[in-house]
Amino acid sequence: MSNEIALENLTTICAAIPAAVIAIDTNCRIILFNKCAEALLGVSYSKVAGCDTHEIGLIFELDDNLLQRVMETRTEITAQETTIVFNKQQLQVILTATPLYDDFGLVVGAMAVIRNKPLVNTSEQRIQHLEALASIGEMTAGTIHEIRNPLTSISGFVQLLNVRSTRQKDETSMEYCRLITDEITHINNILSDFLTLAKPQANKFVKLNILQPIAEVMAFLYGEALMYGIELKQTLANEPLFVLGNNEKIREVLINLCRNAFQAMTSGGLLTLLAKATETSIIIEITDTGHGMTDETIANIFTPFFTTKESGTGLGLSVCQRIVREHQGEINVSSQLGHGTTFTLTFPRHKE
Repeated sequence: MSNEIALENLTTICAAIPAAVIAIDTNCRIILFNKCAEALLGVSYSKVAGCDTHEIGLIFELDDNLLQRVMETRTEITAQETTIVFNKQQLQVILTATPLYDDFGLVVGAMAVIRNKPLVNTSEQRIQHLEALASIGEMTAGTIHEIRNPLTSISGFVQLLNVRSTRQKDETSMEYCRLITDEITHINNILSDFLTLAKPQANKFVKLNILQPIAEVMAFLYGEALMYGIELKQTLANEPLFVLGNNEKIREVLINLCRNAFQAMTSGGLLTLLAKATETSIIIEITDTGHGMTDETIANIFTPFFTTKESGTGLGLSVCQRIVREHQGEINVSSQLGHGTTFTLTFPRHKE
């Protein structure tokens, strides 16, 4: 059977395979690129036919010359979890590669079968998240109360020392008192985050136009944005956007996300807040022009105690997720290194 007929038969078979299939000839030129490959990489066969994989920007993490190596060494790779890069976009995949032989046992090319790495489904993600929160839940409200009792005493004594230092005009002692008070406040804030994560909150939800907390937060953060050299831009719906919610808690989420965005734009930038409605949902998008995040950071961003900040606790975004889910909503993130980050909040739309 001629190589042309064999290739035609192989192409027909690969068209029915629910995975991306890419094949090269002995000159390392692409001779097969099925529909799933087009969908995975976002490029048509007509654009890549006859090209070397390097020419189209396709890189295999296992080996830059993977298909050529498979062909030359007559080795196979079976169901290997790895990463491929196409147009600087990383994809987590399961890769199988094999040489192609003619009827005489001669190597005439190599073929790769590429499948998207299966994602953990949403229910499993939630179970994993709840298990992580359960570890936090071991620190009960009673334990936190026991921690706060001595903190209250310390705070009281610091205030007395500050009064005495003020009377004596002892500026050094006054500064120490201020620093201690700031640290006590910081500890109390961390304990409050623990409580938010460890136990359900008895929040009072009312019919709320979500544009209200948005306006309050934008006004509140205006001076802070100026300090960072950041421009604030709002794209808001012209109609009220009603949800069943708690104004204070939604404010907390928005402030946390905006401040994270500020910290990502160390040289200034643009923060855009968009609010819109669909038939069933209210959507808020907070987009910055900061340094973006790696895939690893995105995968762990809502995990309690995960942080990329030197002084961070790793609880802020976990708290945001908990609050949003208490509102029967979802929070998602998309980001690319060097191109900024977008957090998307989706809430059920409240209708009369």
